[in-house]
Amino acid sequence: MSDWKELIDQAMMQETSDTIGAHATYGLAVRSALANAQRLLTDLEAAQIIESMYGALVAYSQQVMLRMKAEDPEIGGVDHAFRAGQAYGVSCVLNHLIDQLTDVASITALQALDNFSDTLHDEIIVQARGAGLTVELLDAKGEILYD
Repeated sequence: MSDWKELIDQAMMQETSDTIGAHATYGLAVRSALANAQRLLTDLEAAQIIESMYGALVAYSQQVMLRMKAEDPEIGGVDHAFRAGQAYGVSCVLNHLIDQLTDVASITALQALDNFSDTLHDEIIVQARGAGLTVELLDAKGEILYD
């Protein structure tokens, strides 16, 4: 598989002339980077770094949700939609990208973090729907929510 950095460079050059092609190339870069991260999970130190990044994203998502709670914005208002969208975006990174990794060496707690982040995502979806976000909402496993 190609180097993800080279694929990102290629996609950036495509953006002005071939939007659809650039989109596909970014998708290849995602898969390439995840494959590289997956190979690193056999190394204890690299696996711990990935686990720490996962923890940082989970904590940030929760921080945003608590800020929304503290600000107590009106549901459906602009502030509520902004915070719900912000938390949803971070949660999607966790649940649609990092959750694709498998802890083959069983040296990190990725499965426990996956379960926790799925629960957080479900809570965020409630807020996103309350905010009236007009984007396709995805569940924790990347499936489109129709209801």
